[in-house]
Amino acid sequence: MQGPLNTTEGPVETADSVDKVLGNLRRLAASRAFDELENLWIEAVESPQVVGDKLGSFVDVAEAVFRAAKEASRAGALAELLLGSLGESTQPQDAIRLYGLLVRCFPGKKDYRAAFAERYERAYPLASAERVFYEASGFTTGANPAQALTRLEKLLKFREGSFVYHASGWGVGKVLAVDPFLKQVRVDLEHKKDHRIAINAVDSILEPLPADSFRVLIHQGGDELKRLRDDDPVRLVSLLLDTFGSPIVLKDMKAHLIPRVIDAAGWNRWWNRAKGLLRDAGHFRVGDRAPYPVERLEKAVSYEDELLRNFKKSEWQQARQIARQVARRGPGELEAAWQGIREFLISFAQSSSGPNAIEAALILDRGEPGGGRDILRRLFQSLKAQELVTTLQDLPGVDEQRRAVESLPETRPEDWTDLAVLIFKCRRDSLRDAALELLEKRSPERIQATLRELVKAPKAAPEAFCFMLQAHLKGAAHSSLDVFKSRGPRELLVLVMDLLEHLQHQAERKGRVTFKDLVGRVEDLLERKDGEFFREGIRQMSSEDRRELYARVVKNESLLPQVKGALLQAMIEVEPSIHLEKETPPWEENCIYVTQAGLEKRKDEFREITEVKLPKNFKDIGRAREFGDLSENAEYTAALEERDNLTKRATRMEEELKKVKLITPDMVPKDTSGLGSKIHLRNVRTGQEVTYSVLGPWDGGPEDGVLSYLSPLGREFHGRREGEEVEAHLPGGTEVYKLLRLGSHFDKDG
Repeated sequence: MQGPLNTTEGPVETADSVDKVLGNLRRLAASRAFDELENLWIEAVESPQVVGDKLGSFVDVAEAVFRAAKEASRAGALAELLLGSLGESTQPQDAIRLYGLLVRCFPGKKDYRAAFAERYERAYPLASAERVFYEASGFTTGANPAQALTRLEKLLKFREGSFVYHASGWGVGKVLAVDPFLKQVRVDLEHKKDHRIAINAVDSILEPLPADSFRVLIHQGGDELKRLRDDDPVRLVSLLLDTFGSPIVLKDMKAHLIPRVIDAAGWNRWWNRAKGLLRDAGHFRVGDRAPYPVERLEKAVSYEDELLRNFKKSEWQQARQIARQVARRGPGELEAAWQGIREFLISFAQSSSGPNAIEAALILDRGEPGGGRDILRRLFQSLKAQELVTTLQDLPGVDEQRRAVESLPETRPEDWTDLAVLIFKCRRDSLRDAALELLEKRSPERIQATLRELVKAPKAAPEAFCFMLQAHLKGAAHSSLDVFKSRGPRELLVLVMDLLEHLQHQAERKGRVTFKDLVGRVEDLLERKDGEFFREGIRQMSSEDRRELYARVVKNESLLPQVKGALLQAMIEVEPSIHLEKETPPWEENCIYVTQAGLEKRKDEFREITEVKLPKNFKDIGRAREFGDLSENAEYTAALEERDNLTKRATRMEEELKKVKLITPDMVPKDTSGLGSKIHLRNVRTGQEVTYSVLGPWDGGPEDGVLSYLSPLGREFHGRREGEEVEAHLPGGTEVYKLLRLGSHFDKDG
């Protein structure tokens, strides 16, 4: 033999030399080097007497070529070269296998078909199970002998003592006997004992199982699987893939293993270990995103190669999760993957701008301390202060936001304190918290001055005021909270109530969602711990201050009914005489009055949340969860926040809908104004005339010609008669209106 494959000198004569040749043949078959394999094969089979008792091993290689190459003619040519090695000493099984391979390669050659039949029938007598299976396969009568051989191989697996599986519900079992005379197989299944099946049908009803398959091992009690759980997790996962297919998703894997093989409490620890071993093995792909599939690979691939491959093929939203994961690697880990990702991040950050470029620079900086700092400095320097704050607010990932803020003294040394103050006043609490920590550490006098201004004028930065007040009420350890601690509960409550009315007025005027969200945040402060903050504040007020506050709450139509009711009840508990001094309105304070049209409008809004927005949000949460790394997944966090907001709104609306009382025509008073009245007014100062219907809070606003009976103006005109002048105290100032004419909202001519 010539070249590197020459493992012997001279003819192939010894058993050792034949074994070496066989080893090379197997290697070449596995690597699909078929031309080299043919050359070595021809030399090896030149001496038929040497192949001898190794014939079965040569047939193994030829079958491997048949399976791998999908080239019947090549495998058949190799098999034909073995025919000269057949002799009287050849094992019957080896000869049967050789002719079986030739039949598969050349199904039209009758000589090979006849030779297989002659060898098989000589080896197995009529009364044997093998002969009955052979007859059932249709080899001698069917038109396709290769197909018949495939069926025969499967039928032969139903020998006595073999394990089987009934997929339709009878479970795992064992073949008790094969009756060649009745041509039946007798089996014991989990849910069908001593069952008889015709041999002609057995392969369509039962699935043969290897003795070491997952189903068999679990059927036998699972002791071997528990051993694999501890000693060889990779083998255990391989058994699952063999049984249930590749890939298998994590939730299905858990369902098969818990609790019979692994306790639920120990799952996470076991899976973290198994995942590492699977990746190290190289022949498995373990997904990092839902549904976390585990797949067996034909060729070994390193975990680093997989990470890099997934990074390069993914959009930025997914790629950044992989980049973060690799950047957090331990010493000496994932270096090859990091170098590939690093090159991309540098190019991406240098050629783009905005939050994605900043995020890329921050990931670089995390993966290689200082590695992205120059890029970050360039990006930060290219933006004006407010532009930078706006950009950082769009930056996903709480950790990235914090590290961006912490870098300011280095990346914007000339104005970092001014920037930190702007960030402290922005709309994102995560950024605000990072800016507060930085200022407390590096410029405590600046944050103290900022907070003193904040307490004097909460309207200038309402988000920051609410954030700090909430921290104060929770007893947080921020040194900057001294300015809040120096103000008593009464003073803080007055600030909150003033801020609430300001935000409500802004929300009504501008209709901005931001203001509505802020109103909700202030209401949450008032409701905190069953109104503890509110109660403590009113306890420190004088009776006159409480009465004034009571009147403000009563007139505040924008407060949610349950919030309003809780605040009024708290004031009555502190000073019971307050509510006795007020004229009792003709409506129940714990009810919400509205027309049928207003009620339907509110129901539509409720259905929009429960049937459209919430289902869409749940899908958004599912999609965001697929991005992985939930601890730093801004999309996932935002989707959860949206879910909480929608759920809270839906719960409140559901409670409000239970309190509805309809405004009907028969409720409208005739001589005075009240629920359902249409009032025609003239502004005494301007002479402008307007007409309003006094209806519920869901029936519309002044722009729709509707005054809520709970609004300041609506309350002022309750019980008024035609000709009366009314002084109305409105958010924009005091106006005097004359009631010109009364009518009914339900009367078209009213």
